[in-house]
Order: sequence, then C-alpha cells, then structure tokens
Amino acid sequence: MADGPPSTDVSHRLTDLDQGKPPMTQLPQPAEAPKARAFEAIVNHIEQQVLSGELKAGEHLPGERELVTTFQVSRSSVREAMRVLESNGMIASRPGDPRGAVIMAPTSVPLRKMISRLAATSASSLADLLIYRMTLESSANSLAATRRTEADLLQLEKAMARMRAARTQGQDAFSKADLDFHDVVANASGHALLRISAQAVRDSIEQLITSSIEQSADDHALMQRTIDHHAQVFQAIRDQDAHLAEHFARSSLFEYYGHLLAEEERTALSALASFGSTTG
Repeated sequence: MADGPPSTDVSHRLTDLDQGKPPMTQLPQPAEAPKARAFEAIVNHIEQQVLSGELKAGEHLPGERELVTTFQVSRSSVREAMRVLESNGMIASRPGDPRGAVIMAPTSVPLRKMISRLAATSASSLADLLIYRMTLESSANSLAATRRTEADLLQLEKAMARMRAARTQGQDAFSKADLDFHDVVANASGHALLRISAQAVRDSIEQLITSSIEQSADDHALMQRTIDHHAQVFQAIRDQDAHLAEHFARSSLFEYYGHLLAEEERTALSALASFGSTTG
C-alpha cells in the first residue's frame, strides 16, 4: 500500500469480546497530515499521545493492521515506526501476544544511550560526567532529607542491610546493593526525573572507566568504605540535614573517582566536593 495522509476516521477501541478479541487502547485520530516521512509521522504522533498522558504505561497500541488503516500507510512504515519506538524504550512487543505493542513506563535507557554516545565520542569527559552526577545525587540527597517519610527510612535501612550482607557475596552482588541504595534515595526525593537521570549517568560513568579503574587490592576495605559513606548519607537524611546530605554525595564521588582525573580537573572538582562540608 502506498503511504499517504492519515485517515479521517477516528481509531476506535476494539472491545468486541464476543468475537474473542482482547480490548485495545484507543489511538486518538492524528491531526492534519504531517510533512514528515510516514514512519516518522507515526512515531511523533504516538510519542505525543504518551507524553500527554492519553496513552498510559501498560496500555496496548492497536495491532499492525489497524495502524495501517488509521494512518493510511504501508505495513513497512508501521513496522519501522514500531522498531523506532521500541528502540527508544517507549513500547515493547511481546511474542505471542495477540494485542499490539505495550506502552512502557519511562526508563533511563534512552538517556543512558545518549550520554554513553557523548562520552564515547569525547564530547563529554569523565570530569563532566562526575560534575553532572554530583549535581544530580546531591540534589536527590537534599530532597530526600527534606521529603523522606518513615516508610522511606525503613527502605533505606533495608538497603543498608543488603549492602552489609553483600560483602560476603562478591563485587557484583555488592554493586547491585549499592545501586539499590541510590535508587531508594532517589525515590525518597520524590523526583522521578532525578531518579532516571542519575541512573543513566551512573551507568555511563561505569562504562567510561571500565578500562581505567583497576580492581581494588582489598575489595572488602573498599566495600566497608562505601558502606560508611552510605551510613553517613542515611544519618543525614534521617536527621533531615539537607546540606550535609548534599555534601556527602559530592565528597564520596570525588573520593572514589577523583584519582582518575587530570590534576587541573581534580583541583576544580575538589572544591565542588568540599562545598557544604559544614552546616551553619
């Protein structure tokens, strides 16, 4: 079928359960024909519906045949649009599911890919990424100290317990427990974008330094130092000391990664890391 302008008929929700068809999410009718290529028009339209909240995580798009009819495009255009949306982490296709692709909740995957590409092309240095991470995690710590609930404190206590238990389970298990602690703090901050951004930049830093940082001669000492840092963060959050919680985020990152920086960059980041070390 030749690509053309979207249909003027409104895409409808398939609810004909009598015919054994599962319900489909209604895809609102596109506005006037966009000038982009056919698959780009589909991608843009679906992205807008997701961002506006008209399509929600867990809902299903109509199947391929209905999308072809709705947009009056070829099957190849629909398939290319689905490929792009899936690559962006916005939808997921599930083999064997008779329904269309499912809308996914926002994740850090697209942002992580973008940051990783920037780092790989030297457009973003380790120092840049560390400054970015210091900014994100210090903000998350500060907000968590301000907004934390008793339920958040309980989750932080459990995260600390997992880290202590993971010391005997190897570096991979400890690293996962460490990341879990950061995720709990980010959740306690109540800021979803901070959580997603921080996760993306953490992953990008780890990818960037994999070939630069050597295994510690004493993993257990490094684990204990990490636990001690996190205990300080937990105490500051529990005490609702936002300024101290901010400082611990920056100082611990500098202590862990600072030796990988050039002297000039290390001096600049040292000043940032020490900011807020005392409270008024």
